[in-house]
Order: sequence, then structure tokens, then C-alpha cells
Amino acid sequence: MTIDYIAFSNLIIDDIVFPDGRSSMNVTGGSGLHALVGMRVWSDSIGYAASIGADLDQPHLDGLTRFGVDVSGLVLRDGYATARAWQIFEEDDTRIEIFRTSPEDFDQQKVTAADLPDSYRNAKGFHIQWGSMTETEELVRVLRANNPQVKLVLEATPDNSDEEKATFLKLLPNVALFAPDREEASEITGKSEPEELCDELLDWGAPMVAIRMGARGSMVKTASGEGWILPAVPTNIVDVTGAGNSYCGGFVTGLGDGLSPLDSALRAVVSASFALEQLGLPDWAERPAAEAERRLNWARERVKPMA
Repeated sequence: MTIDYIAFSNLIIDDIVFPDGRSSMNVTGGSGLHALVGMRVWSDSIGYAASIGADLDQPHLDGLTRFGVDVSGLVLRDGYATARAWQIFEEDDTRIEIFRTSPEDFDQQKVTAADLPDSYRNAKGFHIQWGSMTETEELVRVLRANNPQVKLVLEATPDNSDEEKATFLKLLPNVALFAPDREEASEITGKSEPEELCDELLDWGAPMVAIRMGARGSMVKTASGEGWILPAVPTNIVDVTGAGNSYCGGFVTGLGDGLSPLDSALRAVVSASFALEQLGLPDWAERPAAEAERRLNWARERVKPMA
């Protein structure tokens, strides 16, 4: 059986401290986890490719399974303690991440293409936020060799900001979407305004770019000249962690299901809104299809095409 949508990234256990002093310890997290939340809004066939240690508590695995995630892609690394981080929030929603795992161990033990189970190799789409762009270029090559039609949605990491432009020129034409946030895109390109960020990255070969801007929504442009400004969907915000990852998770399901760039982007903004409503994984008995459709219609009515 093929799993349709895969988060190829990381699993991190978060210990969260809020501005008012409240805390929430031992929360399943990581960019891949949040991307899965975005995928789950639209798909019943999702899987997780990430490295874990033997110390990972069974309730984390049980929670993923209840949520509908296939966990056969989680790779147990001998001698590795599952990655852990403090997430400290300020009053203005600024998030300070303090990693408690050795960066060297985290990098050396991360999941690889060789770890993928057979059921993941012909997936419709992958969300990728992983390693250096040089490593990612090789990963993309392998994934596309397995399935030339696969839709790959790529996020940046803070470490990507100082990588050579030539690396991006080689990588970006081979993904379906590059979706950094505004700060990441600015550090990568040296530009500042959302539209010039999009245009620069399109010039670097990306077929489509989404610039994520938090509460101010997102901008999406394609190499064919289409472009839209999409709103952030109003919701009850509990935790802003991972909303951008969920945005990308929703986007990849649209592309993989054959939707247009605009309809895929609308899925993305709806997915982000669901991610904001709880810590970690939502407690869903089933996909919130009716509410997702309501939010989708709300966002569609407020999209602004770019001239």
C-alpha cells in the first residue's frame, strides 16, 4: 500500500514555556509533525519519515497513530536520544528555540532516503525541511527517480541562509514549491519586499514560490506569471508553533491531488489555521471536513490576485 503524503523531516519533543509562565512539557513536535497536521486536514493517507531514539515515550507514538499517521517511516537510531528543545514564547509571539540535542548528533542521525519504507517511495507528495541544500538536492534527485510525478514542497531552515546561490539554482527547478517565510527568504536572497522575494526565487528556477508572512497571510507566485495574496484565516490561537509547516503540508496535498496553484494555496492557509488551535497534535476523531470547507470558502472570497 502506498502512503500518499509524507513529512520527511524531524521529530522533536518540545518543552514549551508561555509568556505568562505556564508551561507544557513533553509535547510531540518538530517541523515534520506540524506538516502532518496540515496534510491531515485533507488526506487520510499520511506518513512520517524521521529519526527517533529508544527513549521516545509510547504515548507519542500512540498519539500519532490515533491521529491517522503511518509511523513505519520512523527510524530507531541506536544510541540516539530523541531530539528535544525548549520553545520559549514572548508576548509578541516571538519564539526562542533552545535546542537540547547536539547539533552534530541531530545531523548525523537524521532520516535518509535509504530509510524510506517501500510504501513511501511512490507517494504523491513530500514535505521536506531537512538538511543543507546540497544534501537536499541529492534527496530530491532520489525521490524524483522513484516517482517523476511526485510533488515536492521545500521549506528553508535558518542554516540555509548562508548557502551559495549556485546550490539553490541547482535545486529549486526540481521542486514543485519553495515556501520560506519572509525572513528566511530575505536572508537567502538579500531582498526584502514579498513580491521581489518571489521574483528573485522564481528567477533562480523555482516553478512556484510562497512567501509566508504569519498573521499577514502569504504571497504565492508562479513561473507562468500568476500571483495571489492570501489572507490568514481567523482562528482561536493557542500556539503559533508550526503554522508555517502546516501551511506547507496543506499545500502539498493540493498539488498532489492535481489542484491548481491557487486551490492548493487555499488549502495551505486553511491548514495553517487548524495548526494554531492547539499544542501539538489535534484531538480529532475524524478529519474536520465541513469546517475545512467553510474556512476554504472564507479564504477564497478574500484572495487578491496580483496585477
